Amino acid sequence: MNTAIKQIIVQLCFLALVVPAAGAQQLDLSLPDLGSPSSSTLSAADEQRIGAEMMREIRQQVSLVDDPAVTAYIRDLGARIATATDDPVGQYRFFVIDDERINAFAMPGGYVGVHSGLITASRTESELGAVIAHELAHVTQRHIARRIAAAERSGVRTAALVLAGLLIGTQNPQAGMATATTGMASGIDSQLRYSRAHEREADRVGVRIMANAQLDTHGMPNFFEVLRDDSRYRSQPPAFLSTHPLTESRIADTRERAEKIRPDDPFESPGYAFVRARMRVIQTDDLETLTARFRARLEDDSNDAGAQYGLAFAQLQAGQIDKAQARFEALLQGHGEHALIYLGLAEAAQANARYEQAIERLEQGLSLFPDDQALSQAKVEVYLDDDRPNEALRITRTLVDQNRDAPGLWALHAKAASEAEQAAESVLAMARFYAVQGDFEAGLSQLRRLEDLNTTPRQRASAEDLSERWKDRVTPAS
Repeated sequence: MNTAIKQIIVQLCFLALVVPAAGAQQLDLSLPDLGSPSSSTLSAADEQRIGAEMMREIRQQVSLVDDPAVTAYIRDLGARIATATDDPVGQYRFFVIDDERINAFAMPGGYVGVHSGLITASRTESELGAVIAHELAHVTQRHIARRIAAAERSGVRTAALVLAGLLIGTQNPQAGMATATTGMASGIDSQLRYSRAHEREADRVGVRIMANAQLDTHGMPNFFEVLRDDSRYRSQPPAFLSTHPLTESRIADTRERAEKIRPDDPFESPGYAFVRARMRVIQTDDLETLTARFRARLEDDSNDAGAQYGLAFAQLQAGQIDKAQARFEALLQGHGEHALIYLGLAEAAQANARYEQAIERLEQGLSLFPDDQALSQAKVEVYLDDDRPNEALRITRTLVDQNRDAPGLWALHAKAASEAEQAAESVLAMARFYAVQGDFEAGLSQLRRLEDLNTTPRQRASAEDLSERWKDRVTPAS
């Protein structure tokens, strides 16, 4: 595809997005070169570039859940399921959108988004994992790439609108559908929905992935029933059903398949109940009512670990710190060691300015779960609160080195470097913070600040390299 045609696609994407349906977000998608229109499918490199551009737009326009415990759990669950796919070495990136609607979606390049509403609406880890496995099946079977490639062959305008609709549809399926049909002949809307054949294939492959990941395969038909029942009491169906149409025959087919290939000993992490409860507290706007619900659950079953954790975390958010700490202690004694319990104990100690106690709890947790990112991030926050920025900085250097595309970690690293009076390192970190979110102009602006600071040769070389790479990503002013 030559440059002129590519520019037309970008312009058509913009036209499709500046007058979206009510409630749609105005997004601007700068598309990479898609290759020859005669290609039957996009190359893996094309998919990576398209997915990266879409992810940058999402980071700029949509609120992501920034709770380290929730995001780390979804990444870990996603990685567990991804290793059970037909492409276990593929690059997958999992993130959580702060949205109470029940939805999940996959984008080109292995980007998989999970709405917070999906976490709280699911009842078991296998139900949550079923949706992730289904989305990964769309990725491994290259359904997304085939949709884009088919749209590209049918015309430049169609390709532009389908890509724009895919992006908007991750946040608002109805708006995405409207974008795809704006000024178009009937039938283009079907290109935003997965075909029946693709859905059946994703169900079939997804159930197999679940079995390989040692999840209960009945989680898929069970959650499909949850979605079906939920849609009966709403004026609009759950968002997931807008792009993944559900029929009774699909539920029956997945249940039959789940019976045939159910693993002998399915495993569900105890962390699921804690994360689900934590997410419910984070997103609630009525903490008092939610607290009462956790108490009611405990009256029915005093050993309900999820309700115990939820009540403790709700008490912590309500400022009832000593009660929260006592409940976390009881949870540790009654349900054994878990990273999220140590995190809760540390958060309670930190809230009471008992920093040494918080560090002790975090170190206990890290001795058992050394790779737990939430515990490491919490340790940084405690060190910063306790005016120990150099110790915080040592940790953030490792964290950003291991997670180069996490904007929250770059912001935390910038804060630690600033408080440790490492001005140049802080500015470089903020430059990376903006660039990861797709704001390369702001990233370049940060790099220009280095001209007035003392920098090491390594910092100057890094800034020059980043500047050269980012200049090509800045959209010229019209």
